[in-house]
Amino acid sequence: MQAQRKPLTGILLALVGGLVISLDIPVIRLGDASPWMFIACRGLGMSFVLGMIMLFGRRLTDTPPRPFHDPDFVTVGVLYGVSSILFTTAVFTTSTANLVFILAFNPLIAALFAWWLIGERPSLITWIAISLTMLGVGVIVSDGVETGLAFGNVLALLTAIALGLSIVKTRQSGKDMSLAGTLGGLIAGLFALPMAILTAEWPNAPQWVVLNALIMAPVGAFALSLAPRYIPAPQVAMFFLLETILAPIWVWLIFAETPSTQSLIGGAIVLGAITVHSAVQLRRH
Repeated sequence: MQAQRKPLTGILLALVGGLVISLDIPVIRLGDASPWMFIACRGLGMSFVLGMIMLFGRRLTDTPPRPFHDPDFVTVGVLYGVSSILFTTAVFTTSTANLVFILAFNPLIAALFAWWLIGERPSLITWIAISLTMLGVGVIVSDGVETGLAFGNVLALLTAIALGLSIVKTRQSGKDMSLAGTLGGLIAGLFALPMAILTAEWPNAPQWVVLNALIMAPVGAFALSLAPRYIPAPQVAMFFLLETILAPIWVWLIFAETPSTQSLIGGAIVLGAITVHSAVQLRRH
C-alpha cells in the first residue's frame, strides 16, 4: 500500500504545483505591477513564508536538520533561484512563443539528466509522453515562433536546463526539498529588487501581488520541490507545462479573451499526454 501511495502523492503534489503556477499570468495582469516589482515581491515573499515554516514548522517537513549546511539543499535552492533569474531575463529578450517552446524541452532535459546522473532510465511511455507534450506546445506556438532572438533563446534554454537539473538533483538526493524555495526565492528576489526600486512603480492592485507572493508562490514551490521525492523527474517536469496550456484558459475566463484554436488543440495534446502517462504510472504501481 505504501508503494502505491508514493506515486499518487507525487502526482498530486506536481498537479497542485502546476495548477498554482498556471495562475501566474492572470494574477500578474490583475496586479498590474511592473515585471521587476512583481518578481522581487514574489521571490522575497516566497522566501519569507517558507523561511517561517523552516523556523517554526520544521516538524511538518523532513527538511535536513541544518539545511544551509546541506550541499543538496543549497544546490537545489541555488538552481531554483538561477532558473527564476534566467527566466525573467529571457522574458525581456525573446518572444513569448519562443520562450514557451524552448521551455517545453524541460521534461526531455530532466529525463536525460536523470538517466546520466542517477541511472533512472525513462520508460517507453515516458519518452512517448515527452514527445507528445513537445508536439502539443509546438502546435500552441506554431504561428508565433520568431528568428533573430538568439540571446533570449539561449537564456530560455539555460532556464530549462537549470530547472530540469534542480528537479533531478532533488530526486537524486531523496531528501525533502520542499523548503528549498527559501533560498531560491531570496536569490531571485534580491536580483530583481534593485530594478524594482529604480523603477519605483507601485502595483495598481497590490492585493493580487500579495496573494501571489505569500500564498501562490510558496504553495507552488513547496509542492513542485517535494514531488520529485515520489515520482521520476521527467514526470514532474511535464507538470510545469500546465502553465502553458491552462494560462490561456484562465485569461479567457477572467478577461474574456478567447484562446486560439492552436492553443486549444495543443493544450489538449499536452493535457492528454500528462493524464495518460500518470494513469499508466499509477497502474504499474
